[in-house]
Amino acid sequence: LGNLYYSAGVYSMGQNIHAFFFNSLDSVGFISIDKPPLGLWIQVFFTKVLGFNGMALLLPQAIAGVISVFLIYRIIGKRFGRIPGMVSALVLSLTPILAAVSRNNTMDGTLILMLVLASDQVLKATENSSVRHLIFAGIFTGLGFNIKMLQAFMIVPAIYLTYFIFSNEKI
Repeated sequence: LGNLYYSAGVYSMGQNIHAFFFNSLDSVGFISIDKPPLGLWIQVFFTKVLGFNGMALLLPQAIAGVISVFLIYRIIGKRFGRIPGMVSALVLSLTPILAAVSRNNTMDGTLILMLVLASDQVLKATENSSVRHLIFAGIFTGLGFNIKMLQAFMIVPAIYLTYFIFSNEKI
């Protein structure tokens, strides 16, 4: 069942709507989980569809890891060609930390997916001088914050420096 602490939280959140909304480990809301709720809510959704079992708890992270690898291929392949895109995707898929977080339920795989999506949006914003894509980059970073808090903000300086230095639009 992966990390038992988060598994117990997902179980509790799946049993009680109060625990679900208050990100609580127990049904009365006395003990809260040490992470924001979005990543756990995704796991609760999977357990509601597939039942509470190990696969349902681990599947969201595995899917997020696969989508992250595909997005890296698409991001790099669009700008530099298929071979560099495939090499980049291979490097990401063989990175030990991605393999580790895609096999447990600690929500890091979902965080990585949100940050890859934010990076894709900032590249689009830079290429098109589009504030709209920059806003989407902020939205994905905010979703990442609601998965693992301040870890998502590591890329914020890179996002805004990339846009402000390389974009034709100067704000």
